[in-house]
Amino acid sequence: MGEVLKTGVRGPGSGDREQPDVLVRGGTVWTPEGARAADVRISGGTIAEIGDLAPLPGERVIDATGLHVLPGMIDAHVHADDAIGPYELADTFPTASELALTTGVTTLAGFVTQRPGETLTAAVERCRARARGRSRCDVRFHLTPTAWPWPWDEVESLVAAGCTTFKLYTTYREAGLFTSYERLAAVMERLAPLGARLLVHCEDDEVLRAVDASALDPGDAHEHGRLRPEAAEVAAVERVLDLAARTGCPVHIVHVSTADAVARIAAARSRAAVTCETAPHYLLLTDAALSGRNGHRFLCTPPLRATATRARLEADAAAGAFDLFATDHCAFTKADKDAGRDDIRAVPSGVAGVGALVPMLFELLVVRHHLGLGELATRLAANPAKLLGIYPRKGAIAAGSDADLVVVDPSGPRRPVVSTLADAYETYPGRTTTWNVRHVLLRGEAVVADGALVEPARPTGQLLA
Repeated sequence: MGEVLKTGVRGPGSGDREQPDVLVRGGTVWTPEGARAADVRISGGTIAEIGDLAPLPGERVIDATGLHVLPGMIDAHVHADDAIGPYELADTFPTASELALTTGVTTLAGFVTQRPGETLTAAVERCRARARGRSRCDVRFHLTPTAWPWPWDEVESLVAAGCTTFKLYTTYREAGLFTSYERLAAVMERLAPLGARLLVHCEDDEVLRAVDASALDPGDAHEHGRLRPEAAEVAAVERVLDLAARTGCPVHIVHVSTADAVARIAAARSRAAVTCETAPHYLLLTDAALSGRNGHRFLCTPPLRATATRARLEADAAAGAFDLFATDHCAFTKADKDAGRDDIRAVPSGVAGVGALVPMLFELLVVRHHLGLGELATRLAANPAKLLGIYPRKGAIAAGSDADLVVVDPSGPRRPVVSTLADAYETYPGRTTTWNVRHVLLRGEAVVADGALVEPARPTGQLLA
């Protein structure tokens, strides 16, 4: 899976900080070719050598004996430090990136949504300004133009500058985000020759609007699944896949929540450049979480699905059906979540996840399904980097790549999974993991050392585009 994800060129800005040389010694290193016992030398923020290496004079040595060395992970779908409708999101770049680093995530991909009267370039700079100097992780953005027609000269300039991923929605008409299939086709025809990729939130608006909401109990969070049925996702996925095949535009389907949609995507891979992701909450939670007085706290879109659907998604994930996993982290404050609890239509939709991505996928794929740590390196590092057009600069342990490394003990003491540091509800209460991150390097700089976050003078995350 994931063969249509193309390798991107190495971008500027790597290794431009003065960093001491480092040798990560004695670990099991997960390279693109597989695992090997090796040492990793870092010079100037990039990986210089991999092999049986002796320390050089003045070189800092990190002892990885008995530990695993993986590429820095990437969460390619994070909503943070932004507003959605009237709500300020609970997590900022400082809180989201701090928690991400401690689990082995070194790059976050957020979203730029164009505001009325705002140029795309201004929208990009607005979001970059919120991340600049405030994120501990490196940051990249997906773009959502909302004005029509798109300013194609500006789009072409942004793509040339490295903004190569765009996101559109087939629903959310009231929020001003809805894009018709006709407009999707027009956009895809123009994006294809630019080498850009389109991310799509797939829920068919007509199917959603046909749901009779008058018979539903607005105080029952369990009704959310009836308002947004599986058929809506499947219908939109089918239409988007047909457009991808017709236009040749690479398409990525975000947060797939239904096994029927997974099957449609698998069948289309031979005729369309399509990839897909799902989020941990669709693999681990069911609509049972929506029952009871506090079910509204687990409202997200698409909704949590029935037990049978979740089981099929888990089997699909274990079989490699998803190119990558990402959180769709969208945490709202407890007060904002609770304010509309008597009417689910008034509850902001989204759950926390940025701190749960790596430990929960480790527990699911490696512990439960006995897959290798290389599966995490592929689905949480290499393939997300390819989606973002930054591979092999990111997502790989290879000579010339950024020295984003995670030194981990996968058999460490059990500890609680924490999805967010903000004042938001925990998505996985009671869940624990043995995923124990000992060291994290970001472009060669120690950001986690001996299991503790390193407090820098200022956050050192870079803007990648």
